[in-house]
Amino acid sequence: MLGGVMRKCAEVLHDPEVLDFFVDSIQRCCPKSRKQTMGEVTVTRAFIENFSGDQVRFLAEAFRHPGDHAGQFSTGYRFPFGGVGVITPFNFPIEIPVLQMMGALFMGNKPSVKPDQRTSFPLE
Repeated sequence: MLGGVMRKCAEVLHDPEVLDFFVDSIQRCCPKSRKQTMGEVTVTRAFIENFSGDQVRFLAEAFRHPGDHAGQFSTGYRFPFGGVGVITPFNFPIEIPVLQMMGALFMGNKPSVKPDQRTSFPLE
């Protein structure tokens, strides 16, 4: 389900009008040039595109790697934490909170996001 949501979100962010809206809203509350702001929105869109489709379910994939000696191995399991707090700085009002918040959601956590009060509008 989340892969489908990410696909639709990426489609919307390819619309020049929507892209300009986010760029303008970031520039109104954060001291960045248009090129820097466009880069932030583009990186966020690339992240969203990367997790569209089936990519989300591979996040929780466990791994096992053999070691140097017989019987030696490394195993990693990924489990949700539960509640996750995301506190973000003012200089990346969309990129950092979206990447962290969506990563938490993909893994099954319940994130609570607190952006900087001066730049909370673009994230909202």
